[in-house]
Amino acid sequence: MSVSSMPRLGFRALAALTLVGIAVQFFLAGMTVFGGGTGWEAHAATGGAVGVPIMGLFLTSFIAGLREYRSMAGGLLGLYLLQVALAASGQVQPLIGALHPVNGLLMGLLAARLTLRLGFRR
Repeated sequence: MSVSSMPRLGFRALAALTLVGIAVQFFLAGMTVFGGGTGWEAHAATGGAVGVPIMGLFLTSFIAGLREYRSMAGGLLGLYLLQVALAASGQVQPLIGALHPVNGLLMGLLAARLTLRLGFRR
């Protein structure tokens, strides 16, 4: 493996980790809604953790060879920040908070698109 392929490999790993993290978020929310979970604490903690690979994607998108993915990485970061805001406002404005899972779906779709695009391009 060449040194120049290392950033791309790391970027691909961050994208896959983001996608898996978002899937885990849906699972934890479902467990809590249907009574099998331990509460929203695990969902909130995992949500915070998902921000780490998303921020990593955005920052590494400034490396040469990854710039073509900057708009998707930036989009994920923007959706993540919106996700945090929607969760925070949900206690006060339930109609706004109800957009939290919809935004999570958009995040998952964008993360899947990015992961698939990275997996099939050389």
